[in-house]
Amino acid sequence: MADQASPNPDEDSENPPEEIDFQETEEPEVEVDNSEITLLVDQNAALLSDLQRIQADFDNFRRQTAKRQADLVEQAGGTLAEKLLPVLDACDAGIQQGLEDVIPIRNTIIETLEAEGLEVVAHPGVEFDPERHEAIMHESKDELETTIVDEIMRSGYLWKGRTIRPAMVRTIGPT
Repeated sequence: MADQASPNPDEDSENPPEEIDFQETEEPEVEVDNSEITLLVDQNAALLSDLQRIQADFDNFRRQTAKRQADLVEQAGGTLAEKLLPVLDACDAGIQQGLEDVIPIRNTIIETLEAEGLEVVAHPGVEFDPERHEAIMHESKDELETTIVDEIMRSGYLWKGRTIRPAMVRTIGPT
């Protein structure tokens, strides 16, 4: 029967398993004063408060930085649009002189800039707005209640709602 395997493999092993001592060890009692616990809880609360304040400051800084960066990008686009206004003025002057070949160039520039945030202020018949229009001539008509833009002398432009150049206009309206 020595050929038969033993049902418990540990019985045949040459090295018996180590016996584990499960004796309970007593932890030394530590005397903790309630004032020490209170002090530690107060310190913990103060550190947590400081951490929350620093986290809020950092979140504010991150938001302000993102806003500042977006403002700089918008301002850079507005500056580029302002630099292109003399080109648009030259195109308008050429069109007034009968140069029809300039029309596609002007339209392409306007379409490209409008896609980025440019608005053209060149609409006769609208109410005069000193934020968007610069009146260079005025014709009195007492039968009108408000001042109306009658003719556009030079186009004005807005960049994302901000006036970058008011339109030069002739107005009609009450004195």
